Amino acid sequence: MERTPVIIDTDPGIDDFFAIMLAGSCNELDIKAITTVAGNQTSESVTKNALDIAEYFHINTEIAKGAEKPLNMPLHTAGHIHGENGLGNLQLKASKKAISKDYAWDVIYQHAVDAKGKLNILAIGPLTNIAIALLKYPTLSKLINRIVLMGGSSETGNVSPYEEFNIGADPFAADIVFKSKVPLVMVGWNVAMESGLTDEEVETLTRIETPYSKECTALLNFLHDVNRKFGRDTIPLSDALAVAYAINPAVLDCRDCYVAVETRSSLNMGRTVVDLNQTCKEIPANCCVGIGTNKDAYFDMLVQMMHYYQQN
Repeated sequence: MERTPVIIDTDPGIDDFFAIMLAGSCNELDIKAITTVAGNQTSESVTKNALDIAEYFHINTEIAKGAEKPLNMPLHTAGHIHGENGLGNLQLKASKKAISKDYAWDVIYQHAVDAKGKLNILAIGPLTNIAIALLKYPTLSKLINRIVLMGGSSETGNVSPYEEFNIGADPFAADIVFKSKVPLVMVGWNVAMESGLTDEEVETLTRIETPYSKECTALLNFLHDVNRKFGRDTIPLSDALAVAYAINPAVLDCRDCYVAVETRSSLNMGRTVVDLNQTCKEIPANCCVGIGTNKDAYFDMLVQMMHYYQQN
């Protein structure tokens, strides 16, 4: 079976941890590189986490550092969600692998060229690196097969009433990406919440004994406590859902829509305005938007992921 070449652009992040774990467990994806972007924590922290996670799961791939801040606004991290180190204060064994000598945007371009139009980007952090790559390399938009991004929402947000964190962290970068004409799939906060794990499902996953069970349990427990503070009774692993879609599109119900990113309104800054009903018929769709989840299929993938690591 021919595997899909992918770059994971990420800001690890607890849910990024599980997203990388899922990507490393499947035969469908060929992880060409992991590129990092400041978001859930600082660039230094997320790059260290990416190195440590890749080594932890024996994913032998290039790790490249990207943007340390958004394009033209201050960096706001999410330590209150992901902990001071971005991984729920879990300390993984420090990787001895060196980061790439090239920046994330250059690595993205080079792999896009090498893949001859087949490269998929799994963008599960702010879109700063992708925007810089598109600006620096004008031909890149024609070399990317698809970007599957975790970000935005066709309903409510998780930072403000309509703003989701990854888009709101750098709305100007997101605006560039949504206008790029690269085929896009948007896995938004609303479908991530719909796929949230119940206590019973978390228990099912953590009962599967692997060499990684202790750490996975600690991270899920950390997220459990955080989500309870926000009044949520499930745990959304939003970034893992985006990776799951890249492996098996059946995990989402999608609709082609026109999506715009709000970059001017202080009230709605970072909002993804999704024309779900094609109200503006003269504007063509630019994004395949997740509007619902096949929760059973998604959860089954997480179970299979845990079983994979029993043997590997």
